[in-house]
Amino acid sequence: MSLLEAIRLKKTELKPTETIVRPHPTVCTGTEQTGLDCLGGAIEDERVEEEKVTIELARQCAERLRESEHAVVYTGAGVSTSTGISDYRGPHGVWTCLAQGRIPDESFDYTAARPSYTHMCIKKLMEVGLLKFCCSTNLDGLHMKSGLVPLENLAELHGNKWVERCTRCRCERTRQFPIRRTATRMTGRNCRCGGNFMDSGIDFGQALPMRHLGLAEQHGRVSDFSLVFGTSMRVRPASSIPLEGKAVAADGPDGTSVARLCIVNLMDTPHDARSCVRSYSRCDDFCYHLMHELDLVPDMPPEFDLLTATEMKKRAQKYMPDYRGQYIGSAVKERDMAAALSRVEDDIITGTKMLPEECKGGD
Repeated sequence: MSLLEAIRLKKTELKPTETIVRPHPTVCTGTEQTGLDCLGGAIEDERVEEEKVTIELARQCAERLRESEHAVVYTGAGVSTSTGISDYRGPHGVWTCLAQGRIPDESFDYTAARPSYTHMCIKKLMEVGLLKFCCSTNLDGLHMKSGLVPLENLAELHGNKWVERCTRCRCERTRQFPIRRTATRMTGRNCRCGGNFMDSGIDFGQALPMRHLGLAEQHGRVSDFSLVFGTSMRVRPASSIPLEGKAVAADGPDGTSVARLCIVNLMDTPHDARSCVRSYSRCDDFCYHLMHELDLVPDMPPEFDLLTATEMKKRAQKYMPDYRGQYIGSAVKERDMAAALSRVEDDIITGTKMLPEECKGGD
């Protein structure tokens, strides 16, 4: 047997292999206390229940939904983790990474994420009337991408990446591009009232947008069943709204107050003991069994013309200076990219017909 024949024979005996590249986490120091403070003092573990438990709990939730007249869903970061967006308290969450002395991985362009299965289930439940309203603390805009309409059937208490808000009249404008966060928080654009637009994101200690908060509280007061998906329920005032109104008017068999509340989260929440349905499952898994019980199938995510941060940077390249091979520091490149992105944003706004209804009224 020749060497070539031996090699060919050996090749047929080899099993296929797969190369997996795992980037090493970037280690840092000095962030541990900040992370622990955000976590409330300790890193907590997630836990996942058996599927048969999830199936039964989804059945109970479906029964409650059918009986309810005004059910409201409240969502946190856990509804978006399956799209690639990090949460805060999970094993690879932003605060957990900081508490462990790791720099969170920000390589994923979350503006490119598409709605998860849970997002589309919420949209379908809203469409058939089993849900009346959605209140979210997520900035990712995925509920809007799923087809919900902010300030109609959706309250976004912590902002929306594609929305800028006037500092004077609180009018909101949805843009085709992600709103960049600057050092001053201002976007450089002005409202019709003469006020300055700023990004709509909310930081700790900052006042919530009153129209969104008021709408969420209005639906919370008349709600007779609250679904909480993917949130620890530890950030007020969003955490208290699911326990308002008719949702708390129920008594357990031992005389304790039991809320008409379904919580789906992998970590404990302060209100677990008061919930009538408590599932330690991933939101997508729970929603799969819930929709099966309700005999519903969610639609595919609709097409949307929102641009991603990556796409905006590609468009901005035509406005970047020609450095002619010279070494340029990162600070200068960031400054030039910011200026180039501003020009691209102006191009998009100039080419978009301004309609009166695009600007939603102030608080």
